[in-house]
Amino acid sequence: MALRPAWRRPVAGWFLLVLALTVLLPFLVVISRGLRIEGPESPLVPLDPGELPVRVWVPGTQAVETLPLEVYLTGVVAAEMPATFHPEALKAQAVAARTFAVRQMRVFGGPGCREHPDADVCGDPQTGQAWQPLAARRREWGLLDGWRFTRKIQDAVRETAGLILVYQGAPIDAVYHSTSGGRTEAAAAVWGNDVPYLRPVESPWETASPHWRSTKAMSLADFARRLQVDAKVVRQLPQGQCFARIEPSPGGRVGRATVGDRTFTGPELRQRLELPSTWWSCQRQGDRVVFAIRGWGHGVGMSQYGAEGMARQGHTYEAILRHYYPGTTLRPIFAE
Repeated sequence: MALRPAWRRPVAGWFLLVLALTVLLPFLVVISRGLRIEGPESPLVPLDPGELPVRVWVPGTQAVETLPLEVYLTGVVAAEMPATFHPEALKAQAVAARTFAVRQMRVFGGPGCREHPDADVCGDPQTGQAWQPLAARRREWGLLDGWRFTRKIQDAVRETAGLILVYQGAPIDAVYHSTSGGRTEAAAAVWGNDVPYLRPVESPWETASPHWRSTKAMSLADFARRLQVDAKVVRQLPQGQCFARIEPSPGGRVGRATVGDRTFTGPELRQRLELPSTWWSCQRQGDRVVFAIRGWGHGVGMSQYGAEGMARQGHTYEAILRHYYPGTTLRPIFAE
């Protein structure tokens, strides 16, 4: 093999140097901006929480999209809470959503999106937090409201940037719902695990909610079919009763109910009967049953319409969060 001409050797060396700098420069830039190690086995994460990459499973596209945390949050707040709400309610929603996301993120040891293992969070409200690009919501709001609502959402996220709720130093499970109906529920009544900061609290500020009170009627035959019991058993109950026995939950909702030889939990009945919440009373009227219902959602954690009502009465987002997540502390993600 012939040797390369001597004049070409320095060129090759310069080429290797340029190649090395091209590969290393992005890493050196990140290092210069500051990194922090969260534990001996955790990956490096940026000190600026706005730069944290979040992998989001996007419903409809069946794809995972990586977004900066604070950009992701604008889409959550816009999808989860009406943009007409008070700025302090939107800020409370931003902190709850950020806390929920951080707790899920694998970079912090979270479980990620269980239904979609490649993602940290799911953009589906049935499996995580609702999410929609803020630009898409802006188009839906229209020309007149698009700019104003977009700015409100961005301000709520920016003015709470990097703040999360913690309990005993760890991010909390910051669950929330639309309307409690007047009192929130204990986590144990819904998911079986007692959580100190997810206990029932009064929530009388929700009367403006369209879900404050509602009714639902169904035929007795449909009621029996959904519960897989004999309609004759229901007809044999005392006048007007739908169930033989109802036990209250810690929050005063339906904890358990028995009909025939079957006993159901409140969440099971909500799912089987397609009720908006577990806080209801039931009357049998001839060949149909009628439910009088309070609230919408599982009832645990922050009531969104409760947050709106508190904000309209002059409460700050910090006060709202303290009320619905008692015993928690507000702090930056990367607190010293």
